[in-house]
Amino acid sequence: MNLLADFNFSVWLVIKIAVIFGLIIYNIFAFIVMKQVNLMTETLELDFEGPIKFVAVFHFIFALFVLGYSFLM
Repeated sequence: MNLLADFNFSVWLVIKIAVIFGLIIYNIFAFIVMKQVNLMTETLELDFEGPIKFVAVFHFIFALFVLGYSFLM
């Protein structure tokens, strides 16, 4: 019975590592989106540059928060 408990722990550890790896990849994506939005707003003259930049930065910060929280859980 103890063997089953150890196996269960290792499965959850593998799942946690996979989720953290996925979140790291997602944070890279969020960073690239933020940089692309900055480049787009420099290239195009739009009336709503501020809100678009805010959403991109908020998205990146929230993705970092979720990654940090996943390390704590």
